[in-house]
Amino acid sequence: MAKKSKKNSAPARVIVIDVLKPHKPNILELGKAICEDKSVINANISVYAIDEKTENVKITIDGKDINYDKVKGIIDEHGAVIHSLDKVVLGRKKPIEVPKIDK
Repeated sequence: MAKKSKKNSAPARVIVIDVLKPHKPNILELGKAICEDKSVINANISVYAIDEKTENVKITIDGKDINYDKVKGIIDEHGAVIHSLDKVVLGRKKPIEVPKIDK
């Protein structure tokens, strides 16, 4: 199977990751550091669990072609660890959200 060129690949527009981080830096400082990467347009960080030394956070990143490796490096540099990659929206056009259907 032939390897696709970067030109033909679908860019990452939204990435949601679950991260375990120390209390310092706080989420504002971490978010600002992530947004310094030119591939990131917006970052949304929410704390969902706290213990004595750490916080679990969800980070939603928005961009036109997010460089996941650079974002991962920024997170690592701030003493945090990625638990999982929870959502990815790929494509060349504006991403759309599919509404949830209640059963």
